[in-house]
Amino acid sequence: MPLPLKEFVQQVLLEGNRAAKIHRAIRNAWKTADEKYPERANWRRKSTFRGLFWEEAIRELSAIASEDAGFVVIEHRDTVSFILENSVLFRFKHADLALGTANYPTPEATSFDDHENDLYGFAGLQRVELCHVFNEFETEIIWIGITARNMGRHLWKLELSDLGISIPAPELPIVMPEMDTAKLVRVKKTDNDQGREKKKDNG
Repeated sequence: MPLPLKEFVQQVLLEGNRAAKIHRAIRNAWKTADEKYPERANWRRKSTFRGLFWEEAIRELSAIASEDAGFVVIEHRDTVSFILENSVLFRFKHADLALGTANYPTPEATSFDDHENDLYGFAGLQRVELCHVFNEFETEIIWIGITARNMGRHLWKLELSDLGISIPAPELPIVMPEMDTAKLVRVKKTDNDQGREKKKDNG
C-alpha cells in the first residue's frame, strides 16, 4: 500500500469543492453540538462531549457523501471511515496541538499508520485522518485539516477552510538595514594613546 501523498490527496479534496464542504460540515457539527449541550462544562469526562460531537460530524459528513458519488461512507468496527474516489480513506479524529490523536498508540491506530498493510478489506488506499483541534478549554475549534503519519511519524498536513485548502503564507526573508559599521564600534583610547597624541601636538 502506498504512503499518502500530499499533492494527490489535495487534488482529491479539491474536486467538487470537497475540502470546503468538509470544513463546513465540521463547523456545522460543532455549532449543533455546542448548542445541544450547554451543560457540558460541568461534565467530569471531556471525552463524553467529544463522542457526541463525533456523532454530529459523522452525520454531517454522511450528508455530503449522499450527494457525491465519489464520497463513500464505510461502517466498520463500531466506527465510520470515508473513501474518496476509491483511492483515499480517512477517518475523523480529535487531535492535540501537535496533531497527535488521543488514542495513539492503540493497536488500531498503529495499524492505521502502517502503510505496508491494507485495512478493512480495502487494498491500495492512501490512509489519512481528518482532524480537529480544540482550544485549551474545549470551547472552540482552532484547527481543522488532514494529517498523514507513517508508523507514528508525522508526514504532512493540509489545513481546510471555507474556501477549500489554506495555503500558508510564505516566510519572508529578514532584511537587515545597511549600517555604517564605523559607527558601531568606537575604540577606547588608552593612556599611552593619549600621551602620544599630546606629544604629537607639542611637536
